[in-house]
Amino acid sequence: MRLNRTSGIPLYVQIREELRSELARLEPGQAIAVETELEKTFGASRITVRRAVEELVAEGLLVRQQGRGTFVQSPRLTHELSRITSWTEQLKILGFSPKTAHRRIRQESASPHVAEILRLHAGEQVIRLERVRLAGREPISYMINYLPARLVPEFCAHKRLRESLYEFIEQEYGLRPEMAVDTVSTRPASEEEANALRVPRKLPVLRVQRVSYLEDGTPLELAIVASRGDRYQYEVTLHGRPGSVAAAARHTERVGLMARKGN
Repeated sequence: MRLNRTSGIPLYVQIREELRSELARLEPGQAIAVETELEKTFGASRITVRRAVEELVAEGLLVRQQGRGTFVQSPRLTHELSRITSWTEQLKILGFSPKTAHRRIRQESASPHVAEILRLHAGEQVIRLERVRLAGREPISYMINYLPARLVPEFCAHKRLRESLYEFIEQEYGLRPEMAVDTVSTRPASEEEANALRVPRKLPVLRVQRVSYLEDGTPLELAIVASRGDRYQYEVTLHGRPGSVAAAARHTERVGLMARKGN
């Protein structure tokens, strides 16, 4: 491809968009040409080529592997946040077969932090469920769930726990989350998370803390999930604007005032 050097469009942008079109024809995991080949193909400097590639890496379309090259990244899994769904349910919606590679269940005394969030007395017992979740064969999320033990008696005695925790506790205990609050942040992976997800230490992870509640407001679960930032993303659906509500309230107030003056 010959770059248009008089169009006013930066060269790295032209290269980036040409590469973007090429990626649509490649399979996830397939390597792209090395920088020296791209320099010859586009007749551009290494700095220009590198910037184009780095922008596609930042978008999550490419991934660099030290000593191996640059590869087409698999599409990110998108978790839609407009309704309460489990990790398992969401992966099924996206067409994946969710699995668990590691599961550890135990009953323990709640830490002060967990007790405060779940509104428990100091030292009250909780169920701690630790899992590594897979999409296909790929580790995507490292998940820890805490449940008040009094709500799920004999939880640890169950021999077979279904992939979906929500489905399991609804069928076994009749408990159904009616509201959940998710807090999303990013940070480098801890050593434990990096080992679980099989990624380099300090790779950015998407951290979600979810507190779910029963219909009467009783906290049901605290979930702490670390997902690979290069493979997972959250999508939030929003409706309306606060300003429209305030304007409606002011309009109602004016109508009421006019009515009172008229009387």
